[in-house]
Formats: sequence, structure tokens, C-alpha cells
Amino acid sequence: MPTIDFEASLEEQCEAIWAATRAARKAELNLRKAPPVVRLWDGEMRLQFVVQAEYSASFELIDGDTGPFEIRHPFDHACGQWLFDEYGRIERGEKRNINVTVDYCGSCLGGLLEYVELESGDDGDQVVVARFASDYERLKWYSVWANPWLDEWIQAPKVFLLPGPIPWVLSATLDFQLHREMHSSWTLPSDPMDPAQRGGLNQSTWSMVVKPISFLDSMASGALWGIAASRFKNFHEMATAMMEDGEITPVIRPWLEGDPEPWPGANLRHGTRVVSFEDRSGTYTGTSHGGTIWDGLVRTVEEFVDDMIDSTESLITDGSIPPEYYEVGAKRTQKSLPFVVWRDGDETGLESYRYRKTPSKGVQVVTGGHSMPYVNETISASIILAGALAALIPGVPDVGTGADTLLAPIYEDTLFAWMVARSAARAKNSGWTRYFEFFMEGSGKAYTISSLMVLRAGMWATRSRDSTEFSAGDGSPFLIGETGHVWLSDRAGYTIRGDKTGRIYIDRVSKVKLAWDRETAPEWTLTIGDSKDLEDPVAKAHARLESIMGSIQQLGIA
Repeated sequence: MPTIDFEASLEEQCEAIWAATRAARKAELNLRKAPPVVRLWDGEMRLQFVVQAEYSASFELIDGDTGPFEIRHPFDHACGQWLFDEYGRIERGEKRNINVTVDYCGSCLGGLLEYVELESGDDGDQVVVARFASDYERLKWYSVWANPWLDEWIQAPKVFLLPGPIPWVLSATLDFQLHREMHSSWTLPSDPMDPAQRGGLNQSTWSMVVKPISFLDSMASGALWGIAASRFKNFHEMATAMMEDGEITPVIRPWLEGDPEPWPGANLRHGTRVVSFEDRSGTYTGTSHGGTIWDGLVRTVEEFVDDMIDSTESLITDGSIPPEYYEVGAKRTQKSLPFVVWRDGDETGLESYRYRKTPSKGVQVVTGGHSMPYVNETISASIILAGALAALIPGVPDVGTGADTLLAPIYEDTLFAWMVARSAARAKNSGWTRYFEFFMEGSGKAYTISSLMVLRAGMWATRSRDSTEFSAGDGSPFLIGETGHVWLSDRAGYTIRGDKTGRIYIDRVSKVKLAWDRETAPEWTLTIGDSKDLEDPVAKAHARLESIMGSIQQLGIA
């Protein structure tokens, strides 16, 4: 890394800085010009082919979900023959599965084969189409057992329950399932995810591991808390709501020989997938959700208000510059103070955008329908008891049970059967003319944990929100990649040409896609924001609610 001689003249120092800047720029251009390295590995992660004769290829990563990979390859090539020859691979001990890794611009993507097709075109060319799923797909093939340390014939307690900071909860939950897969007899320490307490654990034969993070470190990071509750639920389905609420990103990296250790002392086999759950958003610890070209980006932190149902953004007035920005050679934008912003104009890296502003609707949410637990039962017992006491009087029959039967349709679900959550901020900001009330179904009994969740979902569905989705190209001017300026789940923004306010619109990177063919050079494309944010918010809230309610009902506390 070049250094500046501060004893030299100011002109010489400026020339040295300019020379170093041009050298860094040239290095970035050369990095983008280097072709992607696509390698095919057999089921035991032994290298079989470096793909070099493909017709086209595309690789897409999606935040919190499986991304599609595709390679279109000539059938008459040795690589195409090997892809199609499943029988031969098994006979040679290469196994049925095929792994793929892609290295480009400092990023390494991994996936596992979904299927292979052989196509014949009108011109007679035979093309092998190999479709892979990104490594996130592996997480969808684990169930969260009620007790992962016991056999299937004895599962006690009935429900797996683990509260804590979301990155730690998800890490520990997945780690327990991996122990179950590998028949581990490791004795759990007080914090099973603390790197300092995992010294006796041998993971050298595991195909997937979780990067350890201690409970205290996760708590100190400021990540939102959550509860993992499962009775044999799919890990992906259980984790999705928590990852969306806390804006936590699952990261799965292939570890190959020669790579740096994912953590000090890691003893892994070549090809092991290393999983971590990272907060790249900063929503609950401080970040920027926008600003203007005149005043710059505004730093805010999202906080829950007193009722723990509604949330609001608070201005950060004492923020500091992230120390990573002072590190020589460091490029990556940081969540606490993102800098990647595309300016819309005649010459721009923006390819397309879609922006929607939706005001909040309704100042209060109502839910319920059935009295809170023990209310109906208390009234019933009181009526029956009154009848029994009256029967102590000579000549008076016991009519308590009969009276209770007659009165039940009148008193049932009349007391403590409904709940209301009102947003004072909405009432203040909506104006004199406004929508008043929204009824959120799904609670059942009022004044229970499930009813609080329903009220929160109702507030979330009717909240004021800005939904954005835009695409940007690589190198215009920002370098896309894990070691570049911006990568999956980082915060990035853009301006809108003709917008007199000069607003900068910020959101998270939801997708990254690398694609090329024989006519087009490899290029990254980013998608910032998520098209799911443009869907019906009420329908999405019900989908989120179903997952949460399922966990609560399994606990038996609905």
C-alpha cells in the first residue's frame, strides 16, 4: 500500500496521492475485467471441472431466500458430458450431487445441483442446462426438533424455546440441528455459541457449520431480540419472520482450502459451508433511511414506543464516522453511515426504479372476540356457586347449573373480550380527515400474548411506508462485491431526476445477480428494495401472523 512522504513538498504529496488514486482505480478495473472462476465439484467436494466453454451463466443471491444459478453448456464438451452422466459419477465414486462455486470481484458464491436438462435446438445444437440452488437452500432442509438432543421417540419438552438477540438465537438453533445431524455427543456449555467455550468441539467432518458468536457479543451489538419457538417446524419458515423483523441477513460462505479461517481455531474440511447471521441493516442500532442532496443523509434509529406495539424513528445527533472508513484499502459501505448513492441523470448507473409512498391508514387497531382466559370460567363458577349457596336454604333447590346454562349466551365473551391499540403519532400526523379503525383478525382471546402479536401485525400492516425497488449496474461508479463498495443486504440509495426536494432514497440490497454469455461480458446487477414491499400489506401481515401464531399455539399460551 503506497505511503505519503509528509516531508516532501505539497505538490509532490498531491502527485503521490493522485498516483495512488489512479493505481487503485486501475486495480478495480482489472478486478472487474478478470473473468469469473466457475468450478464444478463432485459430491465429496473434489474439483472436477473449471467451466470455460459455457454458452451463458447466471447466478443470483437473494437476501433470506434461495437464489437460482444456471449454466448452459455444450453437450459435446467433456464438462457437459460429465454434468449429464449421473450414472458414471456414481460408478466412479464421485457421487450424485454436484457443487458449484463462483469467484468474482472478491465474492464467492456456492450452490448445489437441482437438476440437469438436455435440450436440442432447431439448429441441432445440444445444450446441457444445469440448474443449481444457492447454498441458502440447505437451511430449508432442517427441521427444528422440540429437543434436538434426544431421539425421535422421546421429545420432551413439547416445544423448543430459545429467547435472545436474533443473530444468536438463529445461530444456536441451527447449530443444535447440525449437532443432531452429526450425532454429536458434545456437552453443552453455558453459552454454546461462545467461541471461547467451543474448544473441545471437533467439526472437521461437518459439511456445514455455524460461525460462533457469543450471547454477550450479540447482545452488545444492539440486535433486536426474538424467540425461537418450534415443534418440528422448518428452520427457514421459523426464522423468516425473525429475520425480517430484525433485518438480519443469513450469510452462507463456502470455505475452500487456502481461504482465511472463518474464525480463529476453526478446523474445517475443504468445502464446508459456514453460516452466520449478520446485522447489515442497522435499523435498530442507527443508520440512514434517507436524506437530501443538500443536507446529506440523516441518521436515525428505530425504536418501539411505550406500548411496544407501534415504532418510530428517532434522530441520532451524536453519531461518529465509522472507523472502517479510515482504514487504508477498505471500500465497503458501513451500516451506521452508508455512502453508496446513485445519482439519477443523463449519465447514471441506475437502470430502473419504482417508488411508492403509502400513508398510514387508521389510527387504531381492534382485535379479539373472546374473553381473556378464565373470565368466562369465573362468571360460570360464580353463578353455579350462588345456586349452591342458595340451595342451603331449606326448600330451595340447587338451580345454579341450570341458571348458568341459561345465562351463558348472555355473559360469555362480553367482558375483556376486545383490545384496542391507538397510535397517538398517527392521529396527530394524519390530519382532520382520516381513516379511523382497522380490525385485525386472528387473535381469538383478548389480553393474551397472541392478541398483542395481532395488534402489532395490524399496526405494521397499516403503517406509513415508502416502498422502493431499483436496479443499478456494476462499476458505475461503485464496485459490487463482498470486497467492493456494496454487497447483499448493505444499505444503498439513489436520487430521482426531477425531484425538486433532492431526496435520497435509501433501502437494503435485496438481490445481487451475476450474468454473462458469449456476447456479453460478466456484470453484476443490484436490486435495492424488495418487490414484496409493494404487495398487499394486509395479506403480508396475515402471512407473517400465521407463522407467529403457529409458534404461540404450539406453546399452549394462545
